Amino acid sequence: MILKGIGGLYSVWAEGSGRIYQCSARGIFRKDAKKPLIGDRVTLDELDDKNKTAAIVEIAPRKSELRRPAVANIDKLIFVAASSNPKPDLLLLDKMLISAQIIKVEFVLMISKSDQEPEYAVSMVEQYSPAVKCFVTSAKNYESFKPVIEYIDGATSVIAGQSGAGKSTFINAVAGENIMDTGNLSEKTGRGKHTTRHSELFKVTDGFKNPTFIIDSPGFSMLEADSIEPRYLQDYYPEMYNNKGICKFQDCSHTGEPGCFAGELINEGKMHPARLQRYSVIYKELSEKYKNRYK
Repeated sequence: MILKGIGGLYSVWAEGSGRIYQCSARGIFRKDAKKPLIGDRVTLDELDDKNKTAAIVEIAPRKSELRRPAVANIDKLIFVAASSNPKPDLLLLDKMLISAQIIKVEFVLMISKSDQEPEYAVSMVEQYSPAVKCFVTSAKNYESFKPVIEYIDGATSVIAGQSGAGKSTFINAVAGENIMDTGNLSEKTGRGKHTTRHSELFKVTDGFKNPTFIIDSPGFSMLEADSIEPRYLQDYYPEMYNNKGICKFQDCSHTGEPGCFAGELINEGKMHPARLQRYSVIYKELSEKYKNRYK
């Protein structure tokens, strides 16, 4: 599995021996316009165990592929959102969830720094638990990470979220060593200072029973969320598509039409009103883009 790629040189973990080889990719990939990605399962040749070098000669078919970060074969997207310092951008969070749905990667919400503002952490769980798996954590309490560890055991996961939310702190906690820089909040802006400069896949060990990999990403693209037709937006909201047959209007936008099933979903606790409000904002943004798509 490719753990890292910089300047055409790839660090590849060999499952059988546990060794990491520094590898170049054969020219055939350039001819086929296929670039090896972090997370790729590959076949190696020309192994030199003394110098730990090899050549990548084959890339296995990918089950998933992200454009930014450029990684393959991801099982889960762990979005880290702090209950405080910095306060999460929930509209951004919703768009990330939509992007994960589009590329068919499971979205998991990890609410960090719950000790700083526990009431807001509870509010976030209330908003998102009808849609996704939620975990509430605190760096002051390692035990709070254990349910997350159990859930991602044996998987390859991308860790995403706003700078300063606690991504690197979580990785260091589960890796058993300080493999990532942790950034303090900027005194001027109150936002996190970005500490991750490139995507890298880490094999983590503490508390895991199976080979488990995580990627701390310097950025995650929401291009997918910005490119869908507004009428299909409901297909990326679990609260809606799990109850799709209820709405009496076939072409309903679910943005305030009288008699729409959205009101019923809220009354029955199947969708949080704040999620529906942000759905309407995203729907209007997409409608505007779709209207002007040929301009």
